[in-house]
Amino acid sequence: MRLVAYSRGDVAGSNIAGILRSEFKLDGKLFVECDDFATNVSFLTDLKPEVCFIASRHRSESKMPTLTAHVTGNFGKAELGGEDRELALAPALYLREAVRGLLKYGSNSGCSISLEVTHHGPTNLPFPLVFVEVGSALEQWNDLNACRIAAKVINDLMACKPEKVPVAIGFGGPHYAPNFTAVIEKVALGHIMSKYAIEHASKEMIKQMIEKTVPKPQLALFDWKGLSGGEKQMIIAILDELNLPWKKTSELK
Repeated sequence: MRLVAYSRGDVAGSNIAGILRSEFKLDGKLFVECDDFATNVSFLTDLKPEVCFIASRHRSESKMPTLTAHVTGNFGKAELGGEDRELALAPALYLREAVRGLLKYGSNSGCSISLEVTHHGPTNLPFPLVFVEVGSALEQWNDLNACRIAAKVINDLMACKPEKVPVAIGFGGPHYAPNFTAVIEKVALGHIMSKYAIEHASKEMIKQMIEKTVPKPQLALFDWKGLSGGEKQMIIAILDELNLPWKKTSELK
């Protein structure tokens, strides 16, 4: 079973869910509504879905029209849901399909489209989550054309059989992961640790990135220019110890 979840106070999430119900006739039994899915989803555990797609707003100070998808986890302190230094299960193949769908349906939308790095909660669920988001402020959350694109993507995700491609974890670069987004046709990304989170890199955390990316990753990818030389050397040493090969994203373009 696959589920769609949204927060009742989330304008974009409610709009996306409404479109899924009214235009795509998605079965109402497949929806779950809650107060705040970043911080309170423990009751979902009893439902035991295969995967849950969260229809959500994306917020940023830029207020730029944005369509994004990401998985969840906290490399450091939990500031919005979940536990400190804990990652959620990251369904790489579904995340890839979400980003591909946003690129397909949103290419002429005027929105910036990207894969985001791993950030915020929840983290402690026994099934994987993918957030599909419309941003970045109230005007966009109420943009039904943008919400319809997100709804189309989620509707496809509810029925798709994800294409099997190589799976990777990622390191480096900014929050909106352009170099990882650029290789999405060739590889599926699970957890991505951006440059701003590298301070939390350790053998234990990188091992958690590997173990909580599903299917199991076959390699690590680097946004090569998005890390310092010392940061790259430190991570490569851990990857070698964990027997995980690595490449630069530029080698896949």
